[in-house]
Amino acid sequence: MNQTRITASRKNSPLGRFLALFTGLFLLIFHASPSLSATITLEGNGGWVDGHGLTSPPSLTGKVVLYDFWDYTCINCIRTFPHLNAIYQKYKDKGLIIIGIHSPEFDFAARPERVARAIAQYHIDFPVVLDKDRRLWDRFKNHYWPSDYLYSPTGTLLYHSIGEGGYDELENSIVAALHLPSPSTENPDSTSFSPDLTPELYAGTDRGHLGNPSGFHLDDHDYIGHSVINNSIILKGNWSSTPDHVFSGKLIQGTPPSLTVYYQGRGVNAVMRRPRHQVAGTVIVLVDGHPLNMNEAGTDTTITPQSQSVLQVKRSRMYSIVSHQTYGAHRLDLIFETPGTSLYTLTFNP
Repeated sequence: MNQTRITASRKNSPLGRFLALFTGLFLLIFHASPSLSATITLEGNGGWVDGHGLTSPPSLTGKVVLYDFWDYTCINCIRTFPHLNAIYQKYKDKGLIIIGIHSPEFDFAARPERVARAIAQYHIDFPVVLDKDRRLWDRFKNHYWPSDYLYSPTGTLLYHSIGEGGYDELENSIVAALHLPSPSTENPDSTSFSPDLTPELYAGTDRGHLGNPSGFHLDDHDYIGHSVINNSIILKGNWSSTPDHVFSGKLIQGTPPSLTVYYQGRGVNAVMRRPRHQVAGTVIVLVDGHPLNMNEAGTDTTITPQSQSVLQVKRSRMYSIVSHQTYGAHRLDLIFETPGTSLYTLTFNP
């Protein structure tokens, strides 16, 4: 019988990982794990890519294949890469191949050069196929990032997991498929999620978590802001909205637009895009009313000589803004000094 496991993940629906958890329980109860016919192939994809650009597809004949659905803007996916790389290096010469299927959530993430850059940045060792039109996503009937499907050489689904963690369970399924001795425990599931962790917050009108009482305005609009509303994005100043993101507008009486989020977690990540035709968008970062110190600054946040914490949005990707905080309730303020800087999602570290 094939197996299904589900943990924290990004789902293509407003209910996010909470619906994912419910769906996972349903699958476990009814043993309704996805299945893939041996006649279904990876044909019709957008090509293969590695850290240097387009490349040739690998041979899957006679292989145990782990298909990993991911997106480079997904923090849940990014946290799985070291574990998947370790498993791939351990078993790639024993009959395993991992195929990363990059299915973009946002239009900008479909460009091959951006995926290639992410592969190099995160040191992904296994082959990656582009799924720019989500054909493979639909073929697998997939709904989550990340999501893994392990198949035998004959096309039988052996194991399916959604979200992070469960690396020992995954490895045990792989060695059983390869008819190898059981491995020692080397991939502990180090990711735990508190039930009060703030879920992923979307900024666009389709799935947006907006705390402003007026709701979204499609054209540029001057938002007033609001008092404390947890787990929502509160806009202030001039903003424009689209189905999947918001972008900053003009200054009002010399004050740039900003947003506030009251969240629960240890850190903050944001999927952002720089202003069109500009080198970078400058965003000032405040947490709990103060600039970040060096210990709290994410890898993409810089502390200036004037002790400001500043984020330079130069590419369309996920940015690490805050990290290594004490877990608990915090307030995030982002001040967008450059008009046209876009925000897609905010995610929070457990």
